[in-house]
Amino acid sequence: MSDILEKDTLIHFPHFAVLKASAGSGKTHTLTKRFVQFILSDNVPGNGLRNILAVTFSNNAAKEMKARTLDWLKSVFFGDAQRVEELARIVSLDKERMIEKAGFLIEEILDNYSDFQVRTIDSFMTTVFKASALDFGYNPEFDILMRSDSLMAYSFDLFLRSVREGTGEAGLFDEIISLVLAGRKKDASYLWDPSAVLLEEVKTVYSTLAATGKKPRFEDFSREAGKLRHLLRTRMEEMEDAIAASGLDRRSNSAYVTIFPEVMAGRFAELVGKKMKSPPV
Repeated sequence: MSDILEKDTLIHFPHFAVLKASAGSGKTHTLTKRFVQFILSDNVPGNGLRNILAVTFSNNAAKEMKARTLDWLKSVFFGDAQRVEELARIVSLDKERMIEKAGFLIEEILDNYSDFQVRTIDSFMTTVFKASALDFGYNPEFDILMRSDSLMAYSFDLFLRSVREGTGEAGLFDEIISLVLAGRKKDASYLWDPSAVLLEEVKTVYSTLAATGKKPRFEDFSREAGKLRHLLRTRMEEMEDAIAASGLDRRSNSAYVTIFPEVMAGRFAELVGKKMKSPPV
């Protein structure tokens, strides 16, 4: 793949190139070689170390590219014939000048390591944002926390807003409740609003899957869910009969007044967010 790199005398700026290849085909090798070509060349304008930026997606990739760049320069400086020959095809320098400049660049990198701009896209965008933070109305001394908790909470809240009877979100919500209840201990209990507990369970599952790289496995608990709905309806009917037989006055401010008709109509998704702080009688 490195043969696709043209000689520095043929590169005209502004310059744009797209490198598309499968995994393990040598993309990082080629990009590193391009980086070395740019800083070694006398024909690339403005090629000071601090003027060249390489962006990667991960810290490991950034570290690897830095290490490979230094390895190229050291190999050239110590006269590695193969490396010198490879670079001679794309850099217009004679051997002596190339070795001399490679040594100079090694010293410059070690003396001014912060100018060695091989960074992750997150790190680069953070730097750009901090430089303009005051213009955006933010304190430039902010910290960025790479955690998914707030994103998960926001996404889950948007999801709950779409949960309505007969929607795909409602069906998925029923599945989530069934899966959580099936995995909890028998003595565990839930409030009428289980969203906080469900969110913690979803985040736990997400973290576990992200750490292992495995895909989730879903099982069909629709029959069990149906049994639970039937049991809830039966218990609510028994409760209603007990209230009627007690002769006590009903509380008008109890959430039971709205919960009972929802259960009788089978609109279990509408129970999300309903709490019953006071008894119905």
